[in-house]
Amino acid sequence: MAQLRRDPITRMWVVITNDHPKGPSDYLPFKPPYQLPEPEGPCPFCPGNEALTPPEIYSIMKEGEKGWGVRVIPNKYPFFRIEGEFDRRPEGMYDVMEAIGAHEIVVEAPEHQQTLALMESSKIRKILQAYQERLLDLEKDQRFKQFLILKNYPGIFNRHPHSHILAMPVVPRRIDEEIWGILDYYQRKERCIFCDILKEEILMKKRIILETVSFLVFAPFASRYPFETWIVPKRHRSDFHRLQEEEAEDLALAIHSLFLRFYRLLSDPPYSLTFHTSPVQEPFHRSEFHWHIEIRLRIGLREGFEWGTGFFVNQTPPEDAAAFLREVER
Repeated sequence: MAQLRRDPITRMWVVITNDHPKGPSDYLPFKPPYQLPEPEGPCPFCPGNEALTPPEIYSIMKEGEKGWGVRVIPNKYPFFRIEGEFDRRPEGMYDVMEAIGAHEIVVEAPEHQQTLALMESSKIRKILQAYQERLLDLEKDQRFKQFLILKNYPGIFNRHPHSHILAMPVVPRRIDEEIWGILDYYQRKERCIFCDILKEEILMKKRIILETVSFLVFAPFASRYPFETWIVPKRHRSDFHRLQEEEAEDLALAIHSLFLRFYRLLSDPPYSLTFHTSPVQEPFHRSEFHWHIEIRLRIGLREGFEWGTGFFVNQTPPEDAAAFLREVER
């Protein structure tokens, strides 16, 4: 019989089907629903084509070699633009404002076909460094309240490895839901709900995929998607961009290990990855927030039911997903 499980943070209900659970082979081969063909012409993210992009904002050079290893540029077609004023105004009963913010592209590697699964952890560390440096710089702009790091693989419009950094003037609903859940739990129990989740998962050991010195990688109890995975720091931290050096190196190792497991178990599946971190600027910053990374594979979606009801349906129980990933040969 299927189970209804409730996410303890957002209180969203998820349907976990147990009658005929799906394993890795049930999702192969992948047919990404919205993957566009590789565009014709030179790739603007490849070395030698830097003139095809806006001027870079930040870069990290290769160690002992010529050329860049990571490059950050403004998005040519941004969701949010840094220039202008908010111009908050009503339109009848509705609220409108200009989409002021920032939208940057992190070109993660010079190689066009590189992936997190096959990238050395030292190179992943440089990507994390670029994220941190850009967020620390963007934090100086008092107009921005929320940062989001987002990656789709393969890229929808360009398959060169890249990710997005967005700075927003508002706190998005998903983060707002997490904040309300965290604060409600803290008011009732005077503890962080994420810290308690970590203790529970370490105690139960059923959904853990891997554990490092500083991070726990696990399938959440109310997983919305097949093989959904969270990476959560063991120490309570509200801001990703204030990660310490040794923690960042440990995170790079965890990311590499996880995506190599995905690659081997599920034949290089498409995925989306996002970092959830506390809002910035007072009074929006929340020290109670516990930053984390959420990963979902773009497989097995039942978007009609989910869109119509708000319930997610997951045909691979998280306990099974964690077991499959734990058993992947390293």
